[in-house]
Amino acid sequence: MNAKELRTAIADTCDQYDSQYAKLVKPINQLLMNVDASISEETANKILENLKLYHSGDKYITECHYDESENFLKDGIELIQKGDLANGALQIYGAGLNFASYASKIHGQKNVNPYKDFEENFGLIMKSLRK
Repeated sequence: MNAKELRTAIADTCDQYDSQYAKLVKPINQLLMNVDASISEETANKILENLKLYHSGDKYITECHYDESENFLKDGIELIQKGDLANGALQIYGAGLNFASYASKIHGQKNVNPYKDFEENFGLIMKSLRK
């Protein structure tokens, strides 16, 4: 599937599995459709899964944000390495937004240290993209 088909599937799933999480995903997905941003099948499938699991109560919103952050970061690094700087930058920007949402919501919910994850992700970016 191409990016438009994947993003259309995300929009349709947001409508089908309406929730607080879907209300966060849908407008951003539309904005990314408007600028013809890429999305990997793996990341699209993770978003589709998260929409369904959050709606059913089987996944917390913090976990959804974390999963997407990790997927977007991986995709962004791969795109930049392939020379697609615009889409890579968008993916990494999305990773940061999702991670910030995760970190701000997880505080007080679980005994986790988001700074450890920040450090790992910063290291991954530097190691992967440093020339």
